[in-house]
Amino acid sequence: MIWEIDDGVKAIEGLDAHGRADPAYAAALGLRPAPGGRRALAALIEVGILLVLALPGVLAMTPVAVRVAAGDADLERMLARGELAWPITAMIISNALVTIFIVVQLLLHGRKGVTVGKALCGIRTVNVRTLERPGFWRGAVVRYLVLSASFLIPLLGPLLVVAFSPLFDSERRGRGWLDQAAATWLVDIRHGLNPYDVKRMRIARKTLRTPEHSQKPALPSLATPVDRDAPSEYIPSGRFSGGVIGAHRTASAPRTGEAGAIPPGAPAPAAPTPVSADAVSAAPVLSDSGAGFAPAAPSGMVDAVPPPLASGQLLDSFASRASDAPAPAMPAAAPIAPIAPTAAPAAPPTPVPAPAPAPAPAVASPAEAASAASDPTPSGAVSAARAVLVLDTGVRVEVRGATLLGRGPAPVAGEGPVQLVPVPDDTLSVSKTHLAFLPARRGVLVVDRGSTNGSSLLRAGGEIPLTPGDPTPLQTGDVVRFGDRSLSVERA
Repeated sequence: MIWEIDDGVKAIEGLDAHGRADPAYAAALGLRPAPGGRRALAALIEVGILLVLALPGVLAMTPVAVRVAAGDADLERMLARGELAWPITAMIISNALVTIFIVVQLLLHGRKGVTVGKALCGIRTVNVRTLERPGFWRGAVVRYLVLSASFLIPLLGPLLVVAFSPLFDSERRGRGWLDQAAATWLVDIRHGLNPYDVKRMRIARKTLRTPEHSQKPALPSLATPVDRDAPSEYIPSGRFSGGVIGAHRTASAPRTGEAGAIPPGAPAPAAPTPVSADAVSAAPVLSDSGAGFAPAAPSGMVDAVPPPLASGQLLDSFASRASDAPAPAMPAAAPIAPIAPTAAPAAPPTPVPAPAPAPAPAVASPAEAASAASDPTPSGAVSAARAVLVLDTGVRVEVRGATLLGRGPAPVAGEGPVQLVPVPDDTLSVSKTHLAFLPARRGVLVVDRGSTNGSSLLRAGGEIPLTPGDPTPLQTGDVVRFGDRSLSVERA
């Protein structure tokens, strides 16, 4: 089981050694600074909305102000006669509308990083350090107070603070004095990443955290060797979507530590007696189905090849099937006649110890044959568990055959019997059919089924992303991340 302990301290990514925001990190995520033209247009749109809301009061009070300034009217007399009722009502309504608009703007800017003008121009505001929402007090209120203070110097103050201060930004990101005071940054969501798209931001951050590997890890060959006891090394001769079809490297020696390896200092074995090509072609080879013997292909290749691993399709050869049952008893094959030498050797050959004779296959008795015919279920149909998958919720899943894992896994037509493992996920970070686990000859393979959020393999402190459709071998102790969930691999 994997335990994650939240220590309450949230690490902020994208900061330099001095704790300041790194512009290169934001650019690598795909964030782009908002252009000055659209920033100015957004400000003009908001100023225009304020003027429209204040227009009723201005229109109602302008004639009164002109008459009072010219001395043609007395405010006390106009108030006594009720002539100021409509102008005062219009001013109250206009001030209320302007106040509500400003408060809503501050709330939207602090909570969502957007205002009416910014929404129309494709601009969002984020905290420059966390690249998240700027916050209500510093990101919105402090910014508004600095902007209001600039109007103490008529015309020159707003022009200097709003229009010209972004030109002095040393980082070339268009951050003016308002942004410096509020610790904010205006980004362009039309030509860059939207920082409020949580899913895309999580993927972008994860992509930067994942180290790039110049070379993919080596995968086991899916070809079938002619000699079942030979080491799994092949010469590639053709490539299909299901794997590499290759011929066995007859010249390769077993590796040190494997069965058949020659220990250091031991004498080399005697050279084998040469055999003609006709004898090789006539030698019996066990077929893939286990039904009997079939002559080997003249090219040294096995005719049976693994099926293609197309998008949304499993390898049927890895699923549990009736061919795993023991083959029926076969009569002993007739011995191969020795080949007469064409010419006498120049020197007597080196004596080679004769190999021990292979035991003849047992012939089933009539009673055993009748019992086997009456029982249609093969004894080896249920394969043993290859590995145990431990989800982050503590659920343990044994891999005995092809296994599909996801939010709502379902096989496609033609995949045969599979084991379905549903994983609850309220955040929808796990795809419906996210991963496939396939038992192989020497372990278990994991295949990403083209998931939306991707998958990765954690091994020896590094993280390797899984390419959709490519099988990757698993080892004991590996951790597989899929979406926001994870599982660990244990020995069966």
